[in-house]
Amino acid sequence: MLKFSLRFLLVISILAIVGCGGGGKNNNPITPPINGGDNTEKQERLTVNYPPEVKSGEEITIELTTNSEAKNRILEQADKANIGYEPYNPPLEIKKLQNNRYWKVKFPQVNQDTIYTLYFLFVNTKEMMRFEAQIKILVRKAENNNNPQPPQPNPPSIQVIYPWEDNKVNVVGDNVILTVKGYVYSRSNGYVNKVEAYIDNEKVAETIPNYDYFELDITKFGNRQGNKELIIKATTTDNAIGEYKLNIIYDNNLLYSLAVEFLRRYSCIYHEDEGKYRILRFGNLNNGPYNKPVRVYVWQGLWPYKNYIEKACEFWTKYTGIQFQIILQNPTGEELPPLIGIRDRFDQDPGIVADTGRGTLNDVHEIIGGGIALYAPWLKVDEGYKIITIAHEIGHVLLTYTHTNDNSFMDAGSGSRMIHSYQQLAIRIMYNKNPGDSI
Repeated sequence: MLKFSLRFLLVISILAIVGCGGGGKNNNPITPPINGGDNTEKQERLTVNYPPEVKSGEEITIELTTNSEAKNRILEQADKANIGYEPYNPPLEIKKLQNNRYWKVKFPQVNQDTIYTLYFLFVNTKEMMRFEAQIKILVRKAENNNNPQPPQPNPPSIQVIYPWEDNKVNVVGDNVILTVKGYVYSRSNGYVNKVEAYIDNEKVAETIPNYDYFELDITKFGNRQGNKELIIKATTTDNAIGEYKLNIIYDNNLLYSLAVEFLRRYSCIYHEDEGKYRILRFGNLNNGPYNKPVRVYVWQGLWPYKNYIEKACEFWTKYTGIQFQIILQNPTGEELPPLIGIRDRFDQDPGIVADTGRGTLNDVHEIIGGGIALYAPWLKVDEGYKIITIAHEIGHVLLTYTHTNDNSFMDAGSGSRMIHSYQQLAIRIMYNKNPGDSI
């Protein structure tokens, strides 16, 4: 019977190493003026296409551009963004369109002419480039109403940070979870005590925000497939109601195509001689994660941090259905594959938070084990990033060796910290096939 020594995961020649640095996004909608910055970053001033004057309640699209197509692409791939404005009240509604270059801004009703100053700041940490712009837009006061209504409490404002409308992340289908993440801000005397989601006039999710942050898990997308309007409603204790509308696409065929495209790019070996993509995955069909739990051995130095490992595994289970068995035991080298080991390297600081190695033996398409190392910088990050770092490293064993470039949890900086809908389906497809099966 084949035996596998986990001790050799980090040294055998067939083992590949992925270095994963820190990072993440700052989703605070209000930012200070964008002066200063890291002197090592190249500074680029953006050109902004916008109207200098708008009406109360008008909605516009703002385009940001640089002086070259190459820089435009770097701007589109910027991994840090801060968008702010002043005055804060009454608030604006700002939503990113297909990428960092296009933004939709809806202006409020104002009782007097008001000049809004908008700040745009983007940083592409990989290219060490910083882009910024500042514009002023005059909002004309609303026309007088000859039949004024009794004053109503101001509706709360809603900011959605996930998903976005790019015809990929907002594509959904059967048996996937769409988690809507965002913030709500009360503009009345009450506070927001309820956030709901509606599709086809049916309530599909409800939650109570944690201060101003909320998450809604949606699994039902209506009775018919097609383009849908997802309406997020926030209600305050004094019955003020705010709405945010998001377009989603309920299309099983499109979602499957996106899943296959993802697998071929990140989770397959392409065999040029036969012109086929063949699946590279953890374990065979009999011992894979949908038949048996993935065994995760935890070195003794990480036992005090078991709750972070549990939450990382729960994250995987929620979105993929894969089960895990966490074993608090230093591996002896006699354990049968497949398995994953997580150990502490807190005495080392190689400049990254963690890295992962994985190995194969007889079949290059079948991963028999993975070794995850957490380094000293991991101890310094916040709880949320500790958890997503472990989930990310598990992903290098179960999903993809390389980093993705789709703002998902498998990006180099863990991106949006989410498993996109098409990734959820991709994982189910690959683990219902044998290693080496074509797709």
